Amino acid sequence: MKRILADLNETLGARGSLIVSKDGLLIAAVVAHVPVERLAAMGAAILSDVKRSLEKAGMAEFTQCEVAAEQGKVILVAAGPTYLLVLTGPRIEIGAGSMEISSAARQVARAAELATA
Repeated sequence: MKRILADLNETLGARGSLIVSKDGLLIAAVVAHVPVERLAAMGAAILSDVKRSLEKAGMAEFTQCEVAAEQGKVILVAAGPTYLLVLTGPRIEIGAGSMEISSAARQVARAAELATA
């Protein structure tokens, strides 16, 4: 799984990426200079709030969300029984990169399903 993350980071120029369980447990990470456990927990908290809001709005299941800050973006993407968290810098536009992120999320979902089979 780390190869998927490393390839994604290189393609996007991302600061890092993680695979995290729905309850916030870190599965794999390729991130430099960031406390990954804290980032995984933050992602789980964001995911929980977004899913709760989607349910209240009667919307379908979570697929992706992006949170932007001055220092960069956190992108969360559903990946089977896990989710993919991508950390970018402030100048990276994800429009064109979303195809790569979606592809990585599908690869992670397949790998996670094989691991639990």
